[in-house]
Amino acid sequence: MKKKNILTLNLVIVALMMPNNIFAKEFKDVKRSGNVAWAYEYINELSDKNILKGYEDGSFKPNNAVSFLETMEIIKTIKNPSKDTLNDAVNKNLELLNANGVPSWARDAVAFNIEEGTITEKTLTEAKKRGFIESRVYPNRNSIAVYFARAFKINESTDTSNLKYTDKDKIAPMTLKYLPELVNAKIFSATGSDGLFNGNKAIRRSEMAAITSRTLRWTEDNSSVIEDDNSAGESLIPDDEKKPIEDNTADDMSNNEGEIKDDLGESIINDDSSKDMPVEEKETNETVNFSGEVTDILDGGSVKYLKVRIRETDNSNFAKDNIITIHTSRVYKIGDIVSGSGNLKNNSLMDIKLN
Repeated sequence: MKKKNILTLNLVIVALMMPNNIFAKEFKDVKRSGNVAWAYEYINELSDKNILKGYEDGSFKPNNAVSFLETMEIIKTIKNPSKDTLNDAVNKNLELLNANGVPSWARDAVAFNIEEGTITEKTLTEAKKRGFIESRVYPNRNSIAVYFARAFKINESTDTSNLKYTDKDKIAPMTLKYLPELVNAKIFSATGSDGLFNGNKAIRRSEMAAITSRTLRWTEDNSSVIEDDNSAGESLIPDDEKKPIEDNTADDMSNNEGEIKDDLGESIINDDSSKDMPVEEKETNETVNFSGEVTDILDGGSVKYLKVRIRETDNSNFAKDNIITIHTSRVYKIGDIVSGSGNLKNNSLMDIKLN
């Protein structure tokens, strides 16, 4: 089946509402050769179909992380529900949407995904509590895999023999149940980046372009499957990830079919079962003093969001080269060195204060 889909992957509402599409061949940071050459065809295809848009400066920002709300929008767009379906979903969940501060542009998508079983009411409540709604925190690959599996009714499987990730033992158990069939559906790659799934790291715009393109192809051949009503099961949201935006950019990427290297640190557990928590994500609560370099700045008006690459810390549990995002009213420029402190909890740096 062919459907006309309209969505954006932009991390700011202004870009989401941008009226004119910028096609991939015009993106100044997406070329047929270079670091994101592997993603060129995906981005080109989806921008030509008016599914993906770029930013006003002519860039696509392929290394930027994709937010929780954008992921909900992407899934909604691929499934292409009717306006009546969306209105019914919003009306049914209006109180929940209001209580959790879901912005107007994302209400259709969030309500629809609740009704589809992609997420639960508990997921949304936890998303608000931990900063996902405000995009202070981004979902990781473990999360994205489960969201897509639930949304498109991908079956669970205990046969993981088709997964070639060398870090398979570190993948969240809930995610591992769906990955074999996601790989069989050719939505996710079996090898990842340099053999790693990197489940605790965020999905970037370039990688989401690949996942979106593959999912569109899969839905064309499996429309009857995704229309079946399967149980959503337990809710899913990374636990205790209250750190400010920690993950928008990274320097190195691979050519491995949409699975890319990055430094975006996110944790994940099944909300309803603490036994799914990976060992390295056990409760911690330590103070970390750090210094780092400002690598990017997102202007939020009176508040600026600094992306900072950690250069030095006094805590071995929070290593250098982590990327964090700090919101501040102070004025900085890219390349500035900043220092401060934060509380390390469950591998997340929270309550960050600049010196």
